[in-house]
Amino acid sequence: MDASVLKSFLPEIFFSISIFLQLVFNARLINRLEFNFPIIDKEIFVQTLFILGCLFFLYWNLKIEGFFSSFLFLNDSGSRYVKLIMIVSSMLALSTIWKAYQLQNLNFFEYFIILLLSFFSLLLLVNVYDLVAAYLIIEMQALAFYILASYQRGSAFSTEAGLKYFVSGSFISGIYLFGCSLIYGSLGTLNFTHLSVLLSIPFDDKFAFIEGFALVGIFFVTITLLFKVSAAPFHFWSPDVYEGSPLSSTIAFSILPKIALFTFLIRWVSVISGLFSSVQILLLASGLFSVFLGTFFAIKQRRVKKLVIYSSIAQVGFLVIALATNSLEGFISIYYFLVIYIITSVLVWSNIVYLYNSQKINNRIYSKPLSSLFLSNLANLFKSDKLWALSFVIIFFSVAGIPPLSGFLAKVFVLLSLVFSGYKIAAVILVLISAISVFYYVRVIKVVFFEPEGVKTQNQRFHTLFNKDFFDLDCMIMGVCLFSLIFFFFYPSLLILTSQNIVLGLFNV
Repeated sequence: MDASVLKSFLPEIFFSISIFLQLVFNARLINRLEFNFPIIDKEIFVQTLFILGCLFFLYWNLKIEGFFSSFLFLNDSGSRYVKLIMIVSSMLALSTIWKAYQLQNLNFFEYFIILLLSFFSLLLLVNVYDLVAAYLIIEMQALAFYILASYQRGSAFSTEAGLKYFVSGSFISGIYLFGCSLIYGSLGTLNFTHLSVLLSIPFDDKFAFIEGFALVGIFFVTITLLFKVSAAPFHFWSPDVYEGSPLSSTIAFSILPKIALFTFLIRWVSVISGLFSSVQILLLASGLFSVFLGTFFAIKQRRVKKLVIYSSIAQVGFLVIALATNSLEGFISIYYFLVIYIITSVLVWSNIVYLYNSQKINNRIYSKPLSSLFLSNLANLFKSDKLWALSFVIIFFSVAGIPPLSGFLAKVFVLLSLVFSGYKIAAVILVLISAISVFYYVRVIKVVFFEPEGVKTQNQRFHTLFNKDFFDLDCMIMGVCLFSLIFFFFYPSLLILTSQNIVLGLFNV
């Protein structure tokens, strides 16, 4: 392989070596008798941030593009932009993950190393250009997530979540491999470059059966990818797994994989464009059903965590619908929506962690165990901390798509891509379901501001967000994210141009 091509993968090489050295160094450190077998969780957190920071600057200065082993992996300008966004979002989420990790007293240094391994696989997924390589990378990411889901060893719910995730993930991996075998048996290749050429050529009538086998294989692979992004009706694993997993793991599942998986889906859709008309129905149906199911199931939820989980399924529905347009406008709207989704997710999970922390302080005072958070636990937050309550207004109004917040533009761009592609009925259905979803977002605001005093008990007092128990970094991250939700509404051109550069870079236009 040419040395210049090898340099294009220098960040990945650095990242893999860093994870290995971090594992070896810390494993030896905690077993040193002279240090009295120290707990080094904070040091691991700082190391992880430092590695991600170095990785960001490596990608920022990377100007070389290339491919490895006959387009097994492809490094282009679009994937570089995607990786920069992934690193920034992971660094924003890491502070919240660290707080949740502390709250639940996990105290195993391997946690952040497994988290970095899953992130490493997601970075490789952005570059992958072959179905077999994609399978190996997705399985590596899934194995790391299985461990993270069951990491709270003393919890039966965490063990159950890890087992459910493993069983459902193993089943869907079998479907993926079966789809790959059908595609390979029909077309003789699994490389994206070769597949796009073969599928762009019309099949003769006497070879229609080959087209049928290839189409079934494409359906199976697409279903697997929809399963990975938790799109309905392939979402069946996510509510129970997210609910039972440790809070820090749930945050990682919700934020880290989305942009890498949708980048791979965009590449996949561009490859199968010759037979896309058949798959398009599946994507449209899945997207609309995700929005419908996520909306109506979220209305019934009283637990804050499950409300957020079903809300995220509805948000994924918008992304799948934009993917179904198979157009430049649709792909640009996906990346705009993803950035706003990540910012909002960081804010939502940060607030949930702070609420758990407030509950933990109360339970320490009143000697009660830590329990689930319900909407009623948010009652009269406005009287305790007005700034904190105001942040809830900005967050949930943005998720609901109410101007002047960037969540409104994110949904508008998806709807416009549908209209421009000729799917006006789907756009109308999406608007109607979105109008219904506003109810449960506004309900959260109603509880925060107007819930009667009698609903709260003495042991549900709020402890202010801005206190000495939290790093100033946490409040700064929340402030920047809240500002971004407003800023990108009034000045969306920066994010739109970035999204456009990503899409054009992915297709080498």
